[in-house]
Amino acid sequence: MAFDPSSLYVSAKAAYEIAKGISSLNTEVERNNAVSKVLEVLLSVQSDALSMQEKQSLLLTEKDDLIKKIAEFEKWSEIERQYELKEITTGVFVYAYKKIDDSRQPMHWLCAKCYSERKSYILQLKLESASGHIYICHNCNSEIIDHSKAMPFDLGFSSGAKLRSSW
Repeated sequence: MAFDPSSLYVSAKAAYEIAKGISSLNTEVERNNAVSKVLEVLLSVQSDALSMQEKQSLLLTEKDDLIKKIAEFEKWSEIERQYELKEITTGVFVYAYKKIDDSRQPMHWLCAKCYSERKSYILQLKLESASGHIYICHNCNSEIIDHSKAMPFDLGFSSGAKLRSSW
């Protein structure tokens, strides 16, 4: 329902004019009809006022929601400035913390999947294996393997050892 605030003023003025003319009416029927007309106009004014109040309430709620979204974007923008996309090994990407000024935060990585959803979750070391370090995101359960940290394969021979046969 479209509402024009000026109609509230026009309706109220019409009710006033009708009420002003009631005293000049001669018969009881004319007065009752005039009072009925005034009440009809006043109900219309009240309905318009309530409609306007509802719209104002909706606009205030929408404004508060937009203020919260702006604050979230500003907060995320600050987080984005602190990280950069880094390929830690072929085809494996993380968001690495950039050491800024004298920050006391230790070097760490954020989960790329969560980062794309505007969430910052630090990847935690889960396991050190022969194939490399395995990291996990405790938010989305993504796991990444950093093959650059792979342990060299060791058969247990020292560099100068010779194989001996028991035959």
